[in-house]
Amino acid sequence: MEAFKNSRATIVDDDQLICETLTETIRSWGLCAEGFTQPEAALENIRNNKCDIVLLDVFISDVCGLDLIPQLGSDLKIIVITGFADKDTAIRALKLGAFDFLEKPFQNELLYYSMLRALTALATERESRRLIDDLKQSRSELLAHQQRLENLNTQLLDTNRALSIFAQNIEREREEIEKRIALKLRNLILPMVVKLRDDQALHKHGAQLDMLTTQIEDLTSGFAMDSRVAMSLSFTELRIASLVKNGITTEEIARQLHIAESTVRTHRKNIRKKLNINNAQYSLRNFLNSRP
Repeated sequence: MEAFKNSRATIVDDDQLICETLTETIRSWGLCAEGFTQPEAALENIRNNKCDIVLLDVFISDVCGLDLIPQLGSDLKIIVITGFADKDTAIRALKLGAFDFLEKPFQNELLYYSMLRALTALATERESRRLIDDLKQSRSELLAHQQRLENLNTQLLDTNRALSIFAQNIEREREEIEKRIALKLRNLILPMVVKLRDDQALHKHGAQLDMLTTQIEDLTSGFAMDSRVAMSLSFTELRIASLVKNGITTEEIARQLHIAESTVRTHRKNIRKKLNINNAQYSLRNFLNSRP
């Protein structure tokens, strides 16, 4: 039988003949079996060697076999055998953890099926314990993995926040640089170009200087406003504000800047918000024209 394969049985009985007979019978079923007439020798053998099933006599010399049950361990099955069976002894044996209780003399067939049931139950228990241990290990690994993912997610969130702040700082710095460049073009370069255009000696280059003047004015048109407005708005918002100030409609602004009208309207809302124009009846153009 598969349940008997590689299984080991220990017989503990103070009757040498019974030990030898049971040992021989059990070995014939394919189990490894050893018999002991001394409890101490049996306990030592069980501790030092793998044991799956123990046939334990109730009365062994001056020792009560039932008192040995707690010392045998839990990873085996115990079948109590006795020639003086009584109800109280059987109940005590089962309460202490015995799997079965057989009264001598018993048929080999009865012993066979008792051991078969015991070994089958033992195999089921061992497999259940193994599965439980595997589940505990899997749960432990899953929790550890979950903790690693949570830590990684926290790190990613921190990194994302840092990158977001970094990107915002870069954008602000870019806008400031654009403003400074545009203001220098408007306040320093443009006056020099105008002066050159008015120079009679350079009259033949007037067309080119006029074109250069127009280009600079177009690039820096938004910076003709006061410094508070210039420093509050982005370069794109300044261009749109300048066009609004000059009476250019949203549709025309979108066409000139090659952007959608909805984008222009969004910029206009942002400009009003940045300039604290809270009165919906107060037009953006009137506000801008009221600035010096």
